[in-house]
Formats: sequence, structure tokens, C-alpha cells
Amino acid sequence: MLEILSKNNQKVKDACALRMKKVRQEKGLFLMEGIKNLDMALRFGIVKQIFTSIGLPKLKQDIECYKVNDEVLHKLSSSENPEGVVFVCEQLKPKKDKKDYHKIVYLDQINDPGNLGTILRTAVAFNYDAVILSKSSVDLYNEKVVAASKGALFLIDAFYDDIENYVNGYQIIVSALDEAVSLDTIKKPKDFVLVLGNESHGVSSETLKLANTIVKIDMNDDIDSLNVAVAGGILMNYFK
Repeated sequence: MLEILSKNNQKVKDACALRMKKVRQEKGLFLMEGIKNLDMALRFGIVKQIFTSIGLPKLKQDIECYKVNDEVLHKLSSSENPEGVVFVCEQLKPKKDKKDYHKIVYLDQINDPGNLGTILRTAVAFNYDAVILSKSSVDLYNEKVVAASKGALFLIDAFYDDIENYVNGYQIIVSALDEAVSLDTIKKPKDFVLVLGNESHGVSSETLKLANTIVKIDMNDDIDSLNVAVAGGILMNYFK
């Protein structure tokens, strides 16, 4: 294990550059941190570099490992209290063929990284096959998304695509408030795409036109809407 003591080291600079979306896209890499996340990433064989201020178990793969001091670790980490391990990963590829997807969550222009991370975790909890994002949604490998997903990113196919590619063969269920039917009146389909919309503007008009069903969650009249991750959790549970 080589030692890096300067936060101006080129390896450190290159890893920190992965905080920028453009660099992540160019290199097909992203940053993660934490011991549990490292264990999971190692199982999937996507770890390229490890920077650590603590000891590591013997690694089966041939991976670049660097012993760093606290100053370097804090530069690499986005956490206030880092666990002692930051690492560079290859971006994940889908594990299933699209023809094997039965339950899909589609995110139409989701902007908030925390919401995306929570939706990923919820989709895993309720055994969905994929989370698909419109190309105008938040970056899947944004460090806040990665942190909020708590490892769920490894456990479900997640990628960008156009919803038009899923119109044939799936019932398109859109969550909206206008011209919607109550959730508990909906028959649960076998193959479907559950569409959740932007935090401020909801589902786009273009996507609404593709809907087979527009559904709403009945709630107290004093509340006019729910956070998209909360609403997504209720809907995913209902249709699971």
C-alpha cells in the first residue's frame, strides 16, 4: 500500500474531480465512501482505487490502495465525520435484460439528490426491478444521491432512458392530482411503470399524455401534496 500525505497529490486531485458531473460522465467513474459500501462494491468488482486512513482486510482483487492522513481523507470525503475509507468505482451496468422487468419506477425530472437516494432504497425494499430516470433528472452518481441510497444503488438497475421506450407492454401509471382516480380503486397490474414527477411541477405534460392511469393518494384536505419520496413509498408499497 502506497502512502499519500499531500492533498495536492495528483491521485487525490483526480479522485476529487469526480465530484463534477462532467468528469464522472467522461470517465465512467464515481466516488463512494464508508466501510459497508466498500464491502458491497468489492463484491460487485467495480472498485478501482481505495484511499484509507484505517487498516483494510486483505483484498482478493488487484486494486490501487493508498494510505492517507486525515487531511487528505477530509479533502476526499464529503462527510463531516468520514469513516476512514473513500474509494473510486466504475459506474454500474444493468444486471437484467429489459424484457425481464415487470415493476419499474420512472422518475420524470426528479431534481433532489436526497429524494432520489430514498426512492432507490424504497424500490429495493419493495422488490422493484428498475428505477429509470428521465435524462433531465438529477445525476445518479451525485455524491448526495450515493450517500442517501445507502448501498441500494448496487441492488437495483438504475439508468437514464426515455419513457416512450416502455409504452408497449407496460401499463403506465402516473402519480398526479388532476383528473386522477383514488389509489385504492386501481387494480394492480402485472407489468407496469409507476411514474413520479418533479418536486415542484409534477409529471410533465408530455409524460401525462402517455398514461393509461392517473392515480392520486387520498389524504386530509389540509395537505395538498406529499414529498415525492414519501408519495413514491406509498405507491410502491401499494403496487408491490
